[in-house]
Amino acid sequence: MNTSSFSLTLNGEPVVIEGLSPNATLLDWLRARHLTGAKEGCAEGDCGACTIVVVDRTPEGRRCFRSVNS
Repeated sequence: MNTSSFSLTLNGEPVVIEGLSPNATLLDWLRARHLTGAKEGCAEGDCGACTIVVVDRTPEGRRCFRSVNS
């Protein structure tokens, strides 16, 4: 994987994203694939309608969950 790509797990499946504009939102990327569970509400990140969960790792390797605006 090069520096302009990243990977994620979506609905239990690994996905590699390449060549995505830095201005693209996750919400737009999901909706372009007809995944409409996340909603756009205020388009500002204030209302929480587009909130998703990111599973990250602590420095000790334990899973932690973070909510972020998509």
